Amino acid sequence: MMEFMLADFNLLFSCAIFFVFILLLIEGLGLIIGFSLMNALDQLTGFDLDADIDLTAGGLTSLLGWLCLNRLPMLIWLVLFLSSFGIFGYSINYFSTLIFETSLASYLVVSSALIITVYFIKLVAAPLTKILPKNESSAISNHSFVGKLAKITQGKASFQNPTEAVLQDEYHQKHYLLVAPQSKDEIFIEGTEVVLVEKNENYWLGIAFNQNLK
Repeated sequence: MMEFMLADFNLLFSCAIFFVFILLLIEGLGLIIGFSLMNALDQLTGFDLDADIDLTAGGLTSLLGWLCLNRLPMLIWLVLFLSSFGIFGYSINYFSTLIFETSLASYLVVSSALIITVYFIKLVAAPLTKILPKNESSAISNHSFVGKLAKITQGKASFQNPTEAVLQDEYHQKHYLLVAPQSKDEIFIEGTEVVLVEKNENYWLGIAFNQNLK
């Protein structure tokens, strides 16, 4: 078994599992000396995703929100991702060698393991958020974003057609959300600064910052 796990075609998956043990070891040692890797990672990442963003919105932000990265502690999410990726990779290689007596091409195994991992995390992460919610001690309610300044990060937003924007709060935490113009005559392009005025069901309505000054 050890020979199989350390085989060349399993190197990437072995590294993933090894990294999980390193993370858990650091967290365990940290508890002894009063240091929490879990809290440190959450502070270092310093971003939040609007919980209402879904995968159909497109972009990296919607994918990360779909994977519950905004609702689980970063350490828990990393352990879940790396361990799942390693286990699924091992499994694919094990059954391929068992059936075909040889391993499949690395790119097929890695891509297959990654796809399975992504959907597995979506399936498992949502229930986990109820047991292990992300620490919100330094976060502010997104309902208090009214009147705050956000910046369009990608794409183009028009009336009822939102795109991604980022807002930085007083704790220097970045919040990624979807924003669309309040007016039918406005269009937000990448780099536009907008003032958030109202939260819709799935996205924010905003007005261009310069317009707000008039």
